[in-house]
Amino acid sequence: MAATTTVKVHRRKTPSAARRDETIAETRERLEAAVSLAKSALPRRKQLIAVKVRDTAAPEQTAPAGPEAGPHGKGDPSAAQARGSETSPHIVVGPAGSIPPTPASRPAADLLNPIRPATSRPFSTADGAFQADPLITARARRGSYALDAPSWRSFRSYVTDRSAFDELRAVGLAATMRSHRNLALVMAAVGLTVLLAVAVVGAYLMLAPATADADSPYATADVAELVSTPASQWKAGEIPSLYQSDPAWGSLAYGQTTMANAGGAPTALAMAYVAVTGRDDKTPADFAQWGTEHDLTASGTDTVQALLTKAAADFGLALNTIDADDHSLRRAIVSNIPVLIVTEPDTFSPVASVVVLDDIDRDSRIVLHDPTSAARTNKSWAFNDITDAAIAAYEVHAA
Repeated sequence: MAATTTVKVHRRKTPSAARRDETIAETRERLEAAVSLAKSALPRRKQLIAVKVRDTAAPEQTAPAGPEAGPHGKGDPSAAQARGSETSPHIVVGPAGSIPPTPASRPAADLLNPIRPATSRPFSTADGAFQADPLITARARRGSYALDAPSWRSFRSYVTDRSAFDELRAVGLAATMRSHRNLALVMAAVGLTVLLAVAVVGAYLMLAPATADADSPYATADVAELVSTPASQWKAGEIPSLYQSDPAWGSLAYGQTTMANAGGAPTALAMAYVAVTGRDDKTPADFAQWGTEHDLTASGTDTVQALLTKAAADFGLALNTIDADDHSLRRAIVSNIPVLIVTEPDTFSPVASVVVLDDIDRDSRIVLHDPTSAARTNKSWAFNDITDAAIAAYEVHAA
């Protein structure tokens, strides 16, 4: 018959089981220590004094004549002392090292059981009682933590107390928050803070302007100062280079911001106005003022197109809509007609903006004027870069 082998499999304890075993072991050790201490105190209790009470308020009486009477008829003093010793309250102290006298104000039952159980409010050690066990005291106070007076120290002690986590694991978060009001307030404050942070980040992502990708043809870096063409050089048939951040008007209010931040459309319209009329009586500041008065300063594409078409009529210009394709753009440019291109956000500008097409160079690339960037103004552009960024295109004529 084949031999059989028995293999014992030892299962590894979980952390919670290990903590429970440690707690049980600590409790058992404390109980054994208390029993040993009680047994050692038993012989001392046998050395307690016998309390004899005498009615001290009773008047001294003359002892009757008899065998105990002394020579003066008042009795034997030794006998009187013997009788008095039966009623006089006194304490006979045992040998050195015995339990100290117990105050008369303490109940007589305490003399028979001087060992007090550990409680959350221990008796004074002056009365001979034991101090409360620190572990039991900590667990008994779980319902009344120092978190009632919120502070960083009390909160830290609360969250680092293992018994608090045991309570949380046993009854759940909702019940724990109901029993600890300040914990509920802290959790509510943390939740509101998180919601506020999410709202701020969401608002920033929705409202903050986007930027062109680093490898985008529209991404450039302006390292030189933006200097507009002086008004003395403005003439008909030539489109001047004007920039929205020019110190002459860049700090002027434009809607909720300034010309330097969002004044691309009025600046581009001013460039087309100079090229068509040859006059220098209107600057980007005048077109921005018109947009502010007519509440057309938002950076949305519809608002930008409305500003161009409506303001042009008031300034003696006429805008004709054309297709934003290679053929239409090339025909307008070679006819020396300024062309306004409304651009998509995140191309020439983080928001919708306007550029003015000026010429075609020898490489069949477009020359333009960008009111937001001198680098893009000095650069030639492929037709598909312009058509890809275009939302709308307008030819500018005199009215």
